[in-house]
Amino acid sequence: MSRFAPFGRFALGAAIALSLPPYGLWALAPIGIGVFLKTSRTASHGRRLFDAWSLWMGYFTISLAWMIDLTVPGWIVATPVQALIMALPMALIPASGAGRAFSVPSALVVGEAIRWVVPFGGVPMSNLALGPIDTYLADVVRVGGALLLVASIGILAVGVEAALSVRLRTVVGVLAATVLLIVIARVSPRGHPDTVINASVVQAGGALGTRAATSDQLAVFDRHREAVASQSVDTDLMVWSESSVTVERPLETSDQLATIAQLATELDAVIIANFSEIDGDRFRNASVSIDPDTGFVSRFDKVHLVPFGEYIPLRGLVDNFADLSLISREAIAGEGPGILNSRLGPIGNAISFEVYFPDRVRSGMRSGARILTNPTLASSYTTSLVPEQSLASARLRAIETGRWVLQASTTGYSAVVSAGGEVVLRSDLREQTVLTTSVELRSGNTWATDLGKLPISLIAVGLLAGNTLSQIRRRSSR
Repeated sequence: MSRFAPFGRFALGAAIALSLPPYGLWALAPIGIGVFLKTSRTASHGRRLFDAWSLWMGYFTISLAWMIDLTVPGWIVATPVQALIMALPMALIPASGAGRAFSVPSALVVGEAIRWVVPFGGVPMSNLALGPIDTYLADVVRVGGALLLVASIGILAVGVEAALSVRLRTVVGVLAATVLLIVIARVSPRGHPDTVINASVVQAGGALGTRAATSDQLAVFDRHREAVASQSVDTDLMVWSESSVTVERPLETSDQLATIAQLATELDAVIIANFSEIDGDRFRNASVSIDPDTGFVSRFDKVHLVPFGEYIPLRGLVDNFADLSLISREAIAGEGPGILNSRLGPIGNAISFEVYFPDRVRSGMRSGARILTNPTLASSYTTSLVPEQSLASARLRAIETGRWVLQASTTGYSAVVSAGGEVVLRSDLREQTVLTTSVELRSGNTWATDLGKLPISLIAVGLLAGNTLSQIRRRSSR
């Protein structure tokens, strides 16, 4: 094997990263992985691991570049760790045999499933499922969640490898399996509309690349109010962005909450606002629901916090080689399902980063939510990478749950997404605006909502482990 092979694997991984938003070249994922499979057959597990690690190093070097805006040391450390998580199960893919076709999608699913829970509770950003969001293939998340979409990419990669090896029977089998998955997804349960309301998302606007520690938080609150006052808004439900209000604890008695309650009464609309509630040297990231005339109804404190964004893992160690002044105050995690009560009934709420986690969104749907709200920020980032991926994740959650999604960003992309994953309205970056349209409040669960990610994860682990044990037995018998 050429000594330049690792660089070739790295370049191939970098090309696969272009399958993600905002690049949108989704076919590069199955093609790139298929080419890797064709060119990386070896009997040595150690060599397979190194080859796979080189591939994913290229992928994550590009796809995690958004981390540079938060912490360069974090990006340097996270890239090889994330690459290793994806490479380990791929090292178990047999070099040949009937089990290889099943091991490829299983390895991708196992890698992503692990990456979504470790380290630090998981970092599922830049996951493979974000790429095919504009294809019919995305419908499979309604059946088995985003991990089934990852498996579908693996199945197509097997087809690419087979085409390069002129194994036409395998190619036909892959195409048949893909079509079957899409057909099942199209006829699977997707919920049903109960009623139609008008809904709005508010984007305060402002510059990209700003941080809470160095920005005027009162100005953010004022820009939300200015955006609403600048146009005539006829709405039943309005969603403000993440950290739209910053107050000292308790938020329930703050002047800002009273101001929003008055606005809710004037608009005769439910308002979902998000508070950064300062509690000494810590804070809570809390969404609240406010009914007209009634005022404050309920709150939900963000459960899944952003490592190196809302808190610093191993802070004492990291502090020795990184400037942590921009994250001087750490968040306190909440608990329970992402749900807010209102006169419109239960409203699902996933705060920012939580929209990447199917289980967080699923918790609200299983608690009776008929729509999902997603207040987010995006102002910390200087490019469209995170806003594009956040919107793609919101679209996946819409298809997965059969619910409309209202994503309100401070400076990123605010959007209204239909239950089928289509973007009905979307703002521009940095724009100050209010987007209003008709949306459905929906009931009924998809299979993905009922079952979650455990079935597809267990199937993938079983197939990969079974094929590995079969290899060991064959080797022992020889």
